[in-house]
Amino acid sequence: MKLCARTLTFLLTAAILAVTARDARADGPVSIGVNGSGPLSRDAHIGWIRTGVYWSEINRDSWSPMDFERADQIVYDAVNNGQQVLYVLSGAPQWCGGGPRGTVPCPIEFWKAYVDAISKHYNGVVAAYEIWNEPDLQGQAAYAVGWDFPLGSNPRYIDYFTEAARIIRANAPGTLIVGPAMSGSTSRAVTIWEQFDQTWYPDGKNASSFVDVVSFHHNSRREDEHSEKIAYDIRDRINNIIRRFNPKNGWKPMWVTEFGWKSDQIGEVSQKTRTKNLLIEMGGGGYGILRGYNIPRAFIYVLATCDGDRGWSLYRCDSANPPVPRYPKWIVSNYLWNLPFPATQSQYTPRE
Repeated sequence: MKLCARTLTFLLTAAILAVTARDARADGPVSIGVNGSGPLSRDAHIGWIRTGVYWSEINRDSWSPMDFERADQIVYDAVNNGQQVLYVLSGAPQWCGGGPRGTVPCPIEFWKAYVDAISKHYNGVVAAYEIWNEPDLQGQAAYAVGWDFPLGSNPRYIDYFTEAARIIRANAPGTLIVGPAMSGSTSRAVTIWEQFDQTWYPDGKNASSFVDVVSFHHNSRREDEHSEKIAYDIRDRINNIIRRFNPKNGWKPMWVTEFGWKSDQIGEVSQKTRTKNLLIEMGGGGYGILRGYNIPRAFIYVLATCDGDRGWSLYRCDSANPPVPRYPKWIVSNYLWNLPFPATQSQYTPRE
């Protein structure tokens, strides 16, 4: 059947309006989260925390009940402070084959038992779960960072993700499933995105259908990377990596679950300014670099630490031995404290 020019024009206009409407809905205020928990996160007016106790600490051996004592303290302190929790499920126990850094996946039945226990325990309490941490990396020194196992061998990360999502949706309906928490746009990352797009299960479901929110990390590594540079990099990642290799997830909400700058590289004032400006861009404001890309939430790395990551921290350390993070940096005292709790950045605020 041939379509007349008027009909074609109508259909094209409708398609453009649909895309425009979708993109318009994608822009808006950005809810500010942080990697870390405790009183300092509430002090900084942060409403979302990315946290969790490692699987290896909760499930210390194969015969004892799972121990939620430390996790309960973190989760319920946050909830009692009016905060919402993005809980990271990672850190496999060594007793089941997780390796010394918790980065080798245990047999999937152990994983399913752990996810079942934790999602029942925190039903209605934890707002979202992020499945693993930076599975595109290998051989990292930090604990529970990476997936030190061939991506095509069983258990696969993609199956870890989908089995966790099935369990969480059954035990805690409404809880968001977030991932894959990718570190970069590497060849391993591409493999994982392709597995999401191409994996189908016997019940007819595609792996992408188990993702509620797409997450990835984008910390700045160089002094010359300003907010607009990172915004362009994020846009490139979404367009040329996620939407190219996993189009089924390419238009879902995107959370940047780690981003930030080191104040010992660029100074506290610049750390504050670049963070604020990038959050404005994520909401679709500023130069409009990320307009229409649906980034409603972003988590600053990191709240407070006095170890090798202290430069990323939002708080300075005191002179105690060992030192303790205590004093707010400019990003807190001259930015976050100016935002009402829970901290949210409007896309209409002018860039600095």
